[in-house]
Amino acid sequence: MNLNLLEKLNDKQKEAASQIEGSILILAGAGSGKTRTITYRIAHMVENVGISPYSILAVTFTNKAAKEMRERVEDLIGDIAKACTISTFHSFGMRLLRMYAKEAGYSPNFTIYDTDDQKKIVKSILKGQNISFNGVKLTERDIVSIISKIKEEIKTLDEYSVMNKQIIEVYDKYNRALLESNAMDFSDILLNTYKLLEKPEILEKVQNKYKYIMIDEYQDTNNLQYKIIDLIARKSSNLCVVGDENQSIYGFRGANILNILNFENNYNNAKIVKLEENYRSTTTILDAANELIKNNKSSKDKKLWTQNGKGDLIKVLACDNGRDEVSRIIEIIKENHQNGVPYRDMTILYRTNAQSRIFEEGLLRYNIPHKVFGGISFYSRAEIKDIIAYLSIIVNPQDELNLQRIINVPKRKVGEKGIEKIIAYARENNLNLLEALSCIKEISGLTAVGKEKLLEMYDIIKELKDLSYTETASYIVQTLIDKIHYIDYINETYDDAEARIENIDEFKNSILELENVVGELRLNEYLENVSLVSATDDLEEKSDYIKLMTIHNSKGLEFPIVFLVGFENEIFPGARAMLDEKELEEERRLCYVALTRAEKRLYLSHSTIRFVYGQDRLSTPSIFLKEIPEKLLDIDVKKERLYFADDYSDERSTYGNNKFEKKKTEINTKNTIKLDENTKKVIDSLGFKIGDRVKHKKFGLGVIKSIDAKKIYVQYVDGTKEMALILADKLLTKSE
Repeated sequence: MNLNLLEKLNDKQKEAASQIEGSILILAGAGSGKTRTITYRIAHMVENVGISPYSILAVTFTNKAAKEMRERVEDLIGDIAKACTISTFHSFGMRLLRMYAKEAGYSPNFTIYDTDDQKKIVKSILKGQNISFNGVKLTERDIVSIISKIKEEIKTLDEYSVMNKQIIEVYDKYNRALLESNAMDFSDILLNTYKLLEKPEILEKVQNKYKYIMIDEYQDTNNLQYKIIDLIARKSSNLCVVGDENQSIYGFRGANILNILNFENNYNNAKIVKLEENYRSTTTILDAANELIKNNKSSKDKKLWTQNGKGDLIKVLACDNGRDEVSRIIEIIKENHQNGVPYRDMTILYRTNAQSRIFEEGLLRYNIPHKVFGGISFYSRAEIKDIIAYLSIIVNPQDELNLQRIINVPKRKVGEKGIEKIIAYARENNLNLLEALSCIKEISGLTAVGKEKLLEMYDIIKELKDLSYTETASYIVQTLIDKIHYIDYINETYDDAEARIENIDEFKNSILELENVVGELRLNEYLENVSLVSATDDLEEKSDYIKLMTIHNSKGLEFPIVFLVGFENEIFPGARAMLDEKELEEERRLCYVALTRAEKRLYLSHSTIRFVYGQDRLSTPSIFLKEIPEKLLDIDVKKERLYFADDYSDERSTYGNNKFEKKKTEINTKNTIKLDENTKKVIDSLGFKIGDRVKHKKFGLGVIKSIDAKKIYVQYVDGTKEMALILADKLLTKSE
């Protein structure tokens, strides 16, 4: 017995850990020591109360969280902790289903099918048949998603009578196909666990074993998970759930916030303990988060506080445009680093993955080490690599590596053996791979459909090759995407199609942005430029780097300095959320999560102009910014900027006008400055003149805007850079 075990907890944590019998809801605010409280509670139950570890079930959502919980409990009470069942929902379900496989209608060696397996089953059922719902053609991915939703909502097919009869038929055939293969899909794990527990004899065995149940991240449970736990806990009534309704951000995955909001209604005499002391952030940051979340109706009365002190005001960066936003944040990062702040202490958070591109490019240009967490760097994403591979082949038909990458993208009914035959034919006839495609009819061992599609691909590449000499890079990219039906391919292939399409739009946007600066841009010029901004392999692997991640991926983490970027309406919150109160509340909870990641300093940045779909679009600061008291903010607005609306008026700037206006720093483009004869000779010898398109090894393509006696001024996508005239020929090369 270790009577001092709970003395390491604060009063509220101790109260939560000491409440063992009955139903208890621990409302654990961000940074309040939730995991510590859970693990000490389990240790206290075993070490001091004398509860058998075999009767304890603790469930969480990720393998990482379950592993951390197990390790912490073992650190407190030793190997006896291994007797506790600490796992994810799916691992727990799998354990029961293996144990009672016969009762569940399966053999113990059943297989779990992944999404690709599910699509194959649906495809075999459809056999080319098209299914539409509300006039929209459904892809195999759509149908798999519908099947999963039906299972997770625990509804019968009768309750889905409004659905197309074809979908119901597919659902029925799909489940029979799984059963015949002694297989389950991921949704089946929980659905079959629930069905198993509906059998009285099985339920009694499980209830007799697990008399003390704990659920972590309860705000993220869906209806099926709620029902499973409710069944098991019904006998002993010893259910402890831990969560924070203000961090419920997975509604799009089926999480039901009502599970935590209605806990005391669902369980009689439930005790509620609030963990409100935050050990992470400053008072200023917490006050901002508290004021923000007060605007949600679906929120319990909980207020975070800390002993950490007031700290700095939250810095609001009102930027001209996206490039200005990147430039100013990099400026702050460099200044912090020069003042001794490690890169690893600074993190950039954004709402969607597509937003990372412009920051990755900026950090690369300034050789600032960085890493995208929970995702892939922009130019390494499959959809971007596919498009660049096509573009590379258009410019260089001998690029066999890239041709092998996309020869079957989108699907062209050509297998690995077929590709090997094409390569062999090319070698035998001294042709490059693209030339071999022009002779595809002569290659044996390929299907007629495959040959037809490959010949079509060859014709598209040849056509775009001819166009690339006269048309802009942006035109070639859009034409390519249209002709190969790449968006249809994305929709049919990937579960996260929407995010991938956003990345493609951002890719197209980056080209249009460059063309806005340098004028008409040929494809070969663009590929040379993109090789500079995407050269991540050239960065030395370091342990000290800036982290970039979506807000969703930041949940559960903390960082000394946080930059929350793109803090604008239609980005955060998204356009759709602004029209739906329920979605807006989830976006606000996501904002709450973002704010409470910061320990010491928090920056919120927004732009007045966003370059979207090839044109400048007026943006307004996020409505969430208005919900944070101005006394908590340090609004940084520079003179000579773009400003809009009547938010945050400032006498020193044009921010706050009722209309927007664009004020630019004038650049001398006529070179009217009087130059002495020696300077003229230097300029003439360099061979540069105003209007020349030039290339810089770090900043890429640009246009010379002005030359004076000492400096040359070049406009890049990032903005105008200046350099010493005498260094121009060493740093710049002409790009015809």
